[in-house]
Amino acid sequence: MTAEWMNIAGDGIVVHRFGLPGARPKIYLQGALHADEVSATMALAELVGLLEKADAAGEVRGEIVVVPHCNPLGAKQFVLGRHLGRFSLDGRNFNRAFPQVGERVVEELKLLGPDRQTTNEVLYIGAKILGSLTRVGAPIERLQAALMELAWGSDVIVDVHADMEATLHLYTSEKAWPVFQHLAQRFDVPVVILADKSADSPFDEVHGEAWDLINAHLAEGTEQPGFRTAGCTLELRGLSDVNPELAASDGQALRDFLVQLGAVAGTRETAVGAAPLVTKLDAVEVVRSPTIGVVIHLKPLGAKVGAGDVVARLYDPFEPDPHARWQEVVTETGGIVFARWHQRMIQAGMAVVKIAGSVESSLGRRARLLD
Repeated sequence: MTAEWMNIAGDGIVVHRFGLPGARPKIYLQGALHADEVSATMALAELVGLLEKADAAGEVRGEIVVVPHCNPLGAKQFVLGRHLGRFSLDGRNFNRAFPQVGERVVEELKLLGPDRQTTNEVLYIGAKILGSLTRVGAPIERLQAALMELAWGSDVIVDVHADMEATLHLYTSEKAWPVFQHLAQRFDVPVVILADKSADSPFDEVHGEAWDLINAHLAEGTEQPGFRTAGCTLELRGLSDVNPELAASDGQALRDFLVQLGAVAGTRETAVGAAPLVTKLDAVEVVRSPTIGVVIHLKPLGAKVGAGDVVARLYDPFEPDPHARWQEVVTETGGIVFARWHQRMIQAGMAVVKIAGSVESSLGRRARLLD
């Protein structure tokens, strides 16, 4: 086991490595890419402690890389006494616009002879490209390239986040979902949301997108395609759900998942969670505020609601008409309330509540993850 301080754009992250470099499976876990989502940090800190014990006992079988807090830029952003961890101060979401390297890798592969069109060459070329990107551009771009370089060539990537106020939920692709079924069950995740392209190049998706392009090229040559990173975003409840008990339980659940993957030897607790609602991003309804005001949530997290239900009320303190000061926030479709806005003063158009519905309830929406 090693713990190294890695310099990124003048700031640093601590990277914990277990197992032998190049061993399979390679698993990469990071937390707090949105730097205020620190339930992820505490869960991964607990996991590091468990892996240190496993390593001392000779139980680490694969290569495991853990970064409990991967965003030193966002960690330091305090404005007027308030922490701003989701966006860089130039307005960019830390989990959008990760570099797309698939086409560049394919271009370099084409310059090699037929005998060198291999997965090992892909791993080398991709790491070289990403390494070069860590030395140019704005700090956020260098950070993103460095994180991709750390994760490049992983069999499984778990990007751990938290929502504003939320139940546990998980985002992944349809292709990757079989890999994460045990993780969802072990955490007793009530909602799983599937999308092959959920936003503008978030961390967990860019690796799979790159390998899709690369595998398409390899299929034309001598090597059979097949390697593909399976990535997910695990949302550990809400921003304020940070306590020792949850961190310990979450760390143990992540360790059990590593046992399931074959990266750690040993026994694991039985996954006894109920089957989650597995739906598509298009079936997620984002219920928005019709006006500025004070929001009063009426439905608890995890509640089942139907079409036309009132999930919140808004009080507009600037409306002189006493009959117009209150407005109801109403759903279009039914489903499970899995996330809601955490502050109680809200602007017009902001997301008040997120509801995971069935695929049949999507009403033709083309949903995207919110910034």
